[in-house]
Amino acid sequence: MKREFAATGVALVLVGLFSAPGYAAGWMTGAEIEQLVSGNTTYGKHETKGFTSYSYNRPDGTAVGRNTRDGDTTGTWRVKDDMICRQREGDPKENCQKVKDNGDGTYNRYQASKNVMRGDIHVFTWTKVVPGNPENL
Repeated sequence: MKREFAATGVALVLVGLFSAPGYAAGWMTGAEIEQLVSGNTTYGKHETKGFTSYSYNRPDGTAVGRNTRDGDTTGTWRVKDDMICRQREGDPKENCQKVKDNGDGTYNRYQASKNVMRGDIHVFTWTKVVPGNPENL
């Protein structure tokens, strides 16, 4: 009887862990990313380069922003294959990243790694997303 109870308890804990919000289900779809970003301002921190920034993502796919490294920035954004793709003006390369909803109002962006053993690289965290263009960019 004690063994059955213990086994049932362990099974319930495991089920709870794997069904908790933000586990594997935290990866956002393209439609969810578009709804989150389009017409809103994202604030965040670049995890590998250390600067902070904010960006107003216009519904037409253009973006204007400001960061602590480069000052004012402009570019484009779009959703492709369940990823956010951004390209800064003057940069020939578009960067596409998967987005994970952390369940607390923050979102992590992950760049695919060329080394499959390393896994995807957490490059940016949106610390908050605010409706509209409160910074008047």
